[in-house]
Amino acid sequence: MKLSFSTLACVDWDLAKIAGLAAEWGYDGVELRVAGEGQVSPDLSSTERKKVRDLFSRHHLVIPCLAAYTRFAFPEPELRQENIKALKQVIDLAHDLEAPYVRTFGANPDRPVDHDNLTSWIAQALVAVDDYATSRGVRVLLETHDLLSTGAEVQQVFARTGPITAGVLWDVKHSLRKGESVTETLEQLGGLVYHVHLKDWLVVPGLNQDRLVLVGAGELPLATIIGSLRSMGYKGYLSLEWEKYWHPEIEDSYIAIYQYRQQMKLQRISHA
Repeated sequence: MKLSFSTLACVDWDLAKIAGLAAEWGYDGVELRVAGEGQVSPDLSSTERKKVRDLFSRHHLVIPCLAAYTRFAFPEPELRQENIKALKQVIDLAHDLEAPYVRTFGANPDRPVDHDNLTSWIAQALVAVDDYATSRGVRVLLETHDLLSTGAEVQQVFARTGPITAGVLWDVKHSLRKGESVTETLEQLGGLVYHVHLKDWLVVPGLNQDRLVLVGAGELPLATIIGSLRSMGYKGYLSLEWEKYWHPEIEDSYIAIYQYRQQMKLQRISHA
């Protein structure tokens, strides 16, 4: 297994700083967030894309995944089509940056819909982009998130798609907090998991949300996760998703990214 971190942690950091620290601290790659305020976007010119690719190559780093923010659980067909178009643009960007995976969300937490329609619309969208992604050498990954946080829920989408190349990004916290164990999630998703997000948290009485903490300091069963992934032959990335952008009050990202690398050494995850 290999190590990366998401640039969700890197508020106001430029790519040179991100790549430099990742290389210095022994990471294998960096997962780049694709959003209006992110470090990369589909608006980059071909020259700018080459500069990004060359920067990470000089530091011997991979860009394992681009994190898109597309969603498909809209009753309006035109909104689903807009998101399919946007996802294809990120697929093109991934191809140019030599990133093998593009993350997408499925559901819209602020737009609850009938579950049958929800899974159907997301499945249709994955099918609609699958051949295009394959032609560009990219695999689309549906993240366990929002109304589809468990392996069982995500599997319902793939039961509707038929055979496609798309897979799953397993955000471990979401499935665990939804009440599904590590074993249960992997029994449902198995070989569909191509990328993993890790973060740790504490459930603190009196707070209205989980408190994010440094990995190893909370409730994340890290050893169980790593052992289970090893037993199934997983060789992908374990990517720290330090949500500094959404939660500025949590530990400084500089510390969290360094500490994650040190913590993973204790778990015998070595630099590739």
